Amino acid sequence: MIALLKTIDVWVQRILRYIAMTMFSALAILLIANISLRLINDLIQFLNGQGLEGVATAIQSVVTINSFYWFDEVIELCFAALVFYGAAGLWCSKQHFSVGDWISPRIKNENLKQFYKLVIVLISAIFMAILFWYSLKLTLKTNQVTTAFQIKQWILYSCVPISSLIMLIYSIVDIIVESKKFFQEPVQP
Repeated sequence: MIALLKTIDVWVQRILRYIAMTMFSALAILLIANISLRLINDLIQFLNGQGLEGVATAIQSVVTINSFYWFDEVIELCFAALVFYGAAGLWCSKQHFSVGDWISPRIKNENLKQFYKLVIVLISAIFMAILFWYSLKLTLKTNQVTTAFQIKQWILYSCVPISSLIMLIYSIVDIIVESKKFFQEPVQP
C-alpha cells in the first residue's frame, strides 16, 4: 500500500510540474507572439506614415493577423493554471515558501517543537480546506462564458479547487505524520 501511495505521489508531482512548465511555456510563446505582432503593426503604421505604402502592404500581406482577440482569455487560463498548479506542485514536494521555519530551531524542548510543527500543519490544512470549499462553491456557481471562445468560466476557475484539494490531501498526510511524531514516546533531553 505504501509503495502504491509513493507511486501516486511521484505521478501527481510529475503531472503538476508538467502542467506548470506547459503553462509557463505557453505564456512565454504568447507574450513573444503578441509583442511581435504589435511591433509589426507599429512598423506598418510607421511605413504608411513615411509614404512607403507598398512596403507596408507587402508586410501586411505576409502577416495577415492584426491582433489576438482571444489573447486575454488564454492568458487568464494559462496564468491561473500556472499559479495554482505550480503552488500545488511546490506544496507536494515541500518546496513552498515558509516563514514559520525560523521558530522551530529556537525551540529547545523536542516535545514542544513537535507540538509547534503539528499546529502549523493543522493551520495549513484548515486554510486549504477553506480555500477548497469556497473556491469549489464559486466555481460551481459560475454560469458565465468567455467572450471569444465561449468557454464556460468554471473551466478557467477549476484549477483553484483542484489544486487546493491536492494541497489539502497533502496537508492531511502531513498532519498524520506530525501527529505520529508528537504522540510517540516523549524524547528525553
